[in-house]
Amino acid sequence: RLPQVRIPKNSLLNAHADVDSSGQYALTTEGVPPFAMIGQRLYTGRVCVAQAALEYRRKLFEVAHDYASSKPVWSPFAPPATAGELGPVLSSVPQLKAIFAEGDARGAEMDEFVARCETELSNCLVEGRMPPNQLTEAIAIAKVKAVETSIDLCGRLKQDIGSFALMGDAGFVHLDFLTCCKFAEGDSRILMQKMARDRVRKFGKDAAKGVDHSDKCELFAEEQRICGELGAAMAKAGDDKAAQQQIWDEEWVAVYELAEACM
Repeated sequence: RLPQVRIPKNSLLNAHADVDSSGQYALTTEGVPPFAMIGQRLYTGRVCVAQAALEYRRKLFEVAHDYASSKPVWSPFAPPATAGELGPVLSSVPQLKAIFAEGDARGAEMDEFVARCETELSNCLVEGRMPPNQLTEAIAIAKVKAVETSIDLCGRLKQDIGSFALMGDAGFVHLDFLTCCKFAEGDSRILMQKMARDRVRKFGKDAAKGVDHSDKCELFAEEQRICGELGAAMAKAGDDKAAQQQIWDEEWVAVYELAEACM
């Protein structure tokens, strides 16, 4: 608490709204929704969370790979180790070799996507532009996918690396950091719910306008299929909002399938 503290008016965060000397609040930028005024920190925060999750995965894999590459293993068919050579090592075990390669590939893919989101968001901030809807959705996807990819890869590595995962300096003791990332700057499940809701609404509007999506890719066709099924289920509720919510909750599996298809 900071009782009896007065903050000078020139410290006010007034890029889009201001309070005059009489205490009246007024917008100074037209066409900016209230949420968008505070959304910048949320968007930058989601990019930061995505980067943090990816960096944790990268370091965990690096430490584990260094250990596995120096840990000799016995094989009845391998020649004995000679001076200066280890012979067979843990990182050559098929499942570990595969997950290290998968980690590098999926990590690089996510790094590139998150970096693109960061660059486009930075351009918007520098130029004083509001991030377009396509970018805000991409940032939400980056946050969800970066965290979920890291959780998946690190969890599987823990199961295959052996007793090394129990060592204090291996890094696995901090796996709950990824759980924190999952809930930070917008719970991943809530973001996926929003993606699905927005897609179903757009599907309904496009259908009413007779928009033709026949030229879209196969992945988009999957989105359309799930949207159609959810829309048909929701239509049974008519205009009853409570009934609509109940149906949405009952169809939660399809809701998350749609979110995955969107990503």
